[in-house]
Amino acid sequence: MRKTLLGAAAIALAAIGLTAAATAQQAPALYPGEVIREAAGFPAVTWFAKGDTAKPLIVFVPGAHHAARVAYGGHEGARSEDFLAHHLVDAGYSVLAISYPIALAHGGLETSHPDFMIRDWGAQTATIAKETMEAEGLSSAIVLGWSMAGKIAQSVHEAMQDAGVDLEFYVSLAATPALPGMIAITREYPMLESGYADRRKNFDGWFRQVAAQGEAAGREIVPEDVFKSAYQGDIPINLQGYGQQFRDGTFVMDRIAAMEDAKPFHFDNYPLVGAIIPNGRADKRHAIVDQAAWGLYNANTLYKRYMADVDVAALPDESWSELTALADDLDERLSRRVDGNHFFFMGEAGAKATAEAVAELQAEIDTVKTELSELLGKPVD
Repeated sequence: MRKTLLGAAAIALAAIGLTAAATAQQAPALYPGEVIREAAGFPAVTWFAKGDTAKPLIVFVPGAHHAARVAYGGHEGARSEDFLAHHLVDAGYSVLAISYPIALAHGGLETSHPDFMIRDWGAQTATIAKETMEAEGLSSAIVLGWSMAGKIAQSVHEAMQDAGVDLEFYVSLAATPALPGMIAITREYPMLESGYADRRKNFDGWFRQVAAQGEAAGREIVPEDVFKSAYQGDIPINLQGYGQQFRDGTFVMDRIAAMEDAKPFHFDNYPLVGAIIPNGRADKRHAIVDQAAWGLYNANTLYKRYMADVDVAALPDESWSELTALADDLDERLSRRVDGNHFFFMGEAGAKATAEAVAELQAEIDTVKTELSELLGKPVD
């Protein structure tokens, strides 16, 4: 039996062109194309689809208590058109989806890792992205972070810089920045025996939104029992953003340590962020807040990263005027809206619209960088 499993793993590795450093283990609970890999000292489940090498690699990172399968499906009976990865590949992108350490009821990752931190998350994402890019001949990356994965906008940017990876920009898919107060700062969760956070009472509400996306599409996207066992699971408390930290076998409230981990105020070390925002009332906070929240980071990226060494007194009046106008318009230029709820990228219409929004944002950010380079008189990455 062991020989058979290892043989299946070798076939899967060869099929997606991963490096020999990838873990040659294919657990029975994995979906087609998935591989367990270790990076930054922790395991991850990865899935890869090859596109045009002239285009950047899209790296999808899921939110709280969800595997990256929300972006590509894979369960028996799944319709690929109902998932984002299908449409990104159709648009020519290579897609890498990475599930951080998550305990799924049907298996996958075999042990819990309650000490997994946001800095680990960014480092793991950057490491796997770099290995995949080197193996597949890809030269740049775009990170799509959904929901809780807004917490890694800084850590993945820093880790990719350290690894020499060209991160073109970060895309918020209804993602929440790590700023304290963006979500409740008084909420606390109990700890499961595994050391992971117990948020299972939220699972029903999340699935109702997936079901609503299916109703809008006129078909079921994922059966409820499959979603709750293979798409949703328990995760480390350190990633949540509420201030609780796993320490010495228990949960403690330490907001300072949480902020040191997420670095929400390191405004000079963030990527440009494109925001794809749901229109639906079921995700009211993101519908109302996201453009302004990420606009705050983009304005500071413009000021603290791109203008830090610029003598604005030496700029022509026309350039200064155009620069302030660009700053005024930046949050609107770098955001797109898609119909749907928090899972707006599931279901064929939402998945296709989201892929189109990613392509639009790539073109817009390229234009913004060109304009900034001309106005500031220096290269802008």
